[in-house]
Amino acid sequence: MITVMGATGRVGRQVVAALDGEEVRAVGRSAERLAAVGVVPCVGDAGDAAFLTEAFRGADAVFTMLPVDEHEPDHRGAQEAKAAAIATAVRAAGVPYVVALSSLGAELPTGTGFIEGLHAHERHLAGTGARVLALRPGWFLENAADALPVVEALGCVADSLDPDLALPMVATRDVAAAAARALCTRYRTGPVELLGPRDLTQTEVARVLGTALHRPDLPYVRLPDDEMVAALVGAGFSPDAAARHTGMTAALNSGRISAVRTAENTTPTGIEDLVGGWVA
Repeated sequence: MITVMGATGRVGRQVVAALDGEEVRAVGRSAERLAAVGVVPCVGDAGDAAFLTEAFRGADAVFTMLPVDEHEPDHRGAQEAKAAAIATAVRAAGVPYVVALSSLGAELPTGTGFIEGLHAHERHLAGTGARVLALRPGWFLENAADALPVVEALGCVADSLDPDLALPMVATRDVAAAAARALCTRYRTGPVELLGPRDLTQTEVARVLGTALHRPDLPYVRLPDDEMVAALVGAGFSPDAAARHTGMTAALNSGRISAVRTAENTTPTGIEDLVGGWVA
């Protein structure tokens, strides 16, 4: 038995699909969406340790992640509480092996914005007695798809990342494939970075999107942090969550978060493999 948290989310649903043929419990907040996944549903809250304990009980391996809620007034506090609840459940259920969705930079305890919550996730799991593999992907390529409404509204790609900062960008399907492999084989522990096929700048991402949209001159605009926070709050983020985003991009811009590319952490799917599906 394998339990998958976030089973209807961007990564989790692909983990479930990659585990085809395995006995899987799918954890999520929506009974309707879980029913569409086609495996055993477990409906509840990721901050409820008692619920998670039952969802994890009897599992040979568990895929954990921190659900993102940008509306939380105290986003960092909410992430800490969920990380603690997940670890409590792993310990109480006697889970032997965990694959945790984390991020590049999760080894740093502070100064990384959103990623601080993933540091807490890894830290709490380390005290459970389970064998833990922490997947640390780079920037998700699918973040570019999320930018399409901004492109339509403003005629540009915009964020608080420096335009010429080359980041490792990885497809979520490659992250899911790595998670599924580990859940089935339990072959290793410790942190595992996933960096995509090559590093990309935001200017390059805008160029790829522009070509697909038949707008070859589509620009990338680097917003100052205060303007980025205001834009995110206008889009529904809490002020704390918006500040966590710019805290993360500041850590990336400064080079505080970085990775060394190797054959082992290079994954196959590039932005050109995905962009056609985003603009179809």
